[in-house]
Amino acid sequence: MNAIQRVGAVVALSIVTLAIVFALLPFTFAGSVSCGPALLGSKPRTVEAVGLTQPARDCERTGRSRLATAGVLAILAVGAGAGISQIQPPGKDCRAGRHGDCHGGWPALLGARRFACQCSCH
Repeated sequence: MNAIQRVGAVVALSIVTLAIVFALLPFTFAGSVSCGPALLGSKPRTVEAVGLTQPARDCERTGRSRLATAGVLAILAVGAGAGISQIQPPGKDCRAGRHGDCHGGWPALLGARRFACQCSCH
């Protein structure tokens, strides 16, 4: 595992952690209705309506929005982390100039030998 893969894994893990924390934080809807954490159901702390707000409906909808945002960010972070983990440094055959012998890596396993060698001279 090289440095960019380590950094990518740490960044992806920290984004997933922040998404979970974001879903676990209580929030306030419209500055007047206090709601619980979205991951735990986003139940309103007050039941009476304040102006045009309906705490049960508004907290639930805002909680769903927060969950969707956290979920999309987590999925993007995991996808980017998985992509970064597949970055391959040039192999010893490429560094030695034997480009005909360079057939390693996951593209070669899928039958795409043309993309298996990640040499800088191709």
